[in-house]
Parts: sequence; structure tokens; C-alpha cells
Amino acid sequence: MKLLTPDMLAEYLAEDGIGAMLERESCEGDAESYGCHRWLLESEPKRLAFEILYGDLLASKGRRILDVGGGYTAASRVLWRHHDYYVLDFMAHDSRQAVLAEQQAAGRSFWIDEDWLEFAPAKPYDLIVANDIFPNVDQRLVPFLSRYLPHCGELRLLLTFYNESRWYKVKRVDAEEVFHMLAWDGGQLRNALAPFADRILQPNLDALSAGSPSLYANGRQVCAVTLRGDAP
Repeated sequence: MKLLTPDMLAEYLAEDGIGAMLERESCEGDAESYGCHRWLLESEPKRLAFEILYGDLLASKGRRILDVGGGYTAASRVLWRHHDYYVLDFMAHDSRQAVLAEQQAAGRSFWIDEDWLEFAPAKPYDLIVANDIFPNVDQRLVPFLSRYLPHCGELRLLLTFYNESRWYKVKRVDAEEVFHMLAWDGGQLRNALAPFADRILQPNLDALSAGSPSLYANGRQVCAVTLRGDAP
């Protein structure tokens, strides 16, 4: 478990392995078709986080992987070529038609177009990854952990939160109501993770509430967490 810091970013950028991988693997039109790919190109902190979550996977083969909310990037091509890889995502930021075309070209199905709460794994995964989904985009972190830890050997999360007051004005997609949703802070995240502390590798829950320098101008805090799952 580690908070991402400016010092970590500076050390990573000495080589920027994810940036080099994107140069090798990108195809014409990726930045236009895939918002997640474009963000990865444009954001150094996102490339640092990507290296932490996926770096070893990009350099290895043969694992069964479920990527929850991972979107589509040039790195996805490496992952489905080298692993039994699946992405469980609505593709809110990426062209659904382009992903379908990639899947057809690959000659195999790797995209699962469902909400993770409705998806039922048929067999265990070696690894489940959720990159920058919980709790800022999806506040159902505890139900997610309870549902998926029994179905994997390892679960990696990139968690985003704010230790200063921040909220979003949002509208329900199934009604006319407008809500103001308060983003989670480190204390809320610590309380959510506490029941799973014995599964976290190198837990340091108190650090979530500490005042740490942010990698982002808006003060967002980012924490990478690895948990042990129940699958052998």
C-alpha cells in the first residue's frame, strides 16, 4: 500500500517506461477513439499509476486477468496478446465501435459490457485490477471487495480521494433528480478498508488522512493498494 508522491513521479519519469510502451504500441487514431489512451498520453501521474498496477503484466505472459473499469489503451493490446485478459467496462470514455473492431481483429472476446455488480465470474482470476474507479467514480468500494476477493488470487486498486472538501453536482440517469455528491476523504476510505486490513500488503491506513503533497492541481490524493484474494 503506497500513496503516490511527487518524489515517486520524478523517479519514474527518469525512464517513463509506460510512455515508451505507448510509442511502440499506439496505432493511428488511438487518441481520437480512446479517451483512456489519450489521458495516459497526456498525464504523467497516470503513467506512474499505470506502471505500478500493470508494469509487471506488460513484461510477462500467461495470467488470467480481469480489468474492472480499465477502458481501452494501446496497453490493452499488449495485455490481451500476452494474457487471458478481460476488461469489464461500460467504455464511457472510449469508442464502443472501435473496441468491437479491435476485438474482431484479435479473434477473441475480451470486452465484458456489464456493471461489475451484475457480472458473475465463471472461474477464478489470478489477478483483478481496478484502476482509478473507487471511490471517486464508484463509491461501492466495500461491496466490490466483498464480491470479488473470493474470485481472485490478488486484487490491485488505485484509489482516489480528497483530504479537502470537494463535491460534484450530478443528475440521475434514470430520473430528473439532481444531487450534490461529496467526494470521499481519507478518513472515509480508511474506514472502508479497515475490515480488509489483514488482506492488504503493507497496510498503512493512517497515512490516508495525513496531509501529503498531491500530484494533481486539484489536490486529489492517489493510493495504490494490493490485497490478497481467496483463490489459489
